[in-house]
Amino acid sequence: MPKKEADYIKKFNESRKIISQFLIIEKNIKRTKNNKPFLELILQDKTGQIFGRMFNKKVYKEFEKIEENKVYNVVGKIQEYPPDSKRYNILLERLVLANKFNEEDFIIQIENQDSHINYLINTIHEIEDKELKLILTSFFQDKDFFEKFIVAPAAKKYHHNYKGGLLVHTNEVVEICKTISTIYEDINKDLLISGAILHDIGKIETYDYKTERIEINDKGIFLDHIFIGTCILKEKMNLLNISEKTKINLMHLLLSHHGDVDLGWGSSVNPRIPEAIALHHADDMSAKISKSLDF
Repeated sequence: MPKKEADYIKKFNESRKIISQFLIIEKNIKRTKNNKPFLELILQDKTGQIFGRMFNKKVYKEFEKIEENKVYNVVGKIQEYPPDSKRYNILLERLVLANKFNEEDFIIQIENQDSHINYLINTIHEIEDKELKLILTSFFQDKDFFEKFIVAPAAKKYHHNYKGGLLVHTNEVVEICKTISTIYEDINKDLLISGAILHDIGKIETYDYKTERIEINDKGIFLDHIFIGTCILKEKMNLLNISEKTKINLMHLLLSHHGDVDLGWGSSVNPRIPEAIALHHADDMSAKISKSLDF
């Protein structure tokens, strides 16, 4: 059953019947306000993800049958909810495991990858601080690092969870930080932008994503991307003979970019300089707004 152009998630613009194929990323049993169970799925095709929900007496039976990371033939109704919100989900009627499908229909790829790459490279060229520019150039002229960076996801499921998501997320954070630096003229723009570019580099080592399914690997589970990224950065700066002040400031941005330690989001230290505070909020804004737009 080949997918029709109108049946890709990003093309949904009206309530209607649909018979098409979707990859099931995640399954859950949720409860309504009246405490009745319903089945909630995250469905995916190459254009994005959408919630699929089933309300009937067989939700537990359906839950047991459904396999994550498999493509299913789906019968249901696209519905706009809340009304007039231009936000859609699928009210599921029937799901059958698909025998034939085109794998490329279900692997999310970023649009305009070249423009994203050019934006990042041009931003590096704009850096005036010689040490920071040397660090960034050394990273992105490294073919192995560069190739990993442009295809890595930014997360398993929380935000930018697709191949190339790290590049998109990084550029969003960079753009937000550029705006912040125009508002607060005393902020160290080069330090802030450099931190924005490098803040998630540890994620090139923390996910397995050879298929359409993104999984956190042992490094991601036991070490986390903040620690890994800071280690990668420290090793690079030691090779380049970078000054101690630049080392400390840049590593501080990476170690604190998830906000205060008390939040429990993984920071090793609290943000203690304006650039670190700005980076944390830019990162958080990119992640939360992006996710809210996906669903």
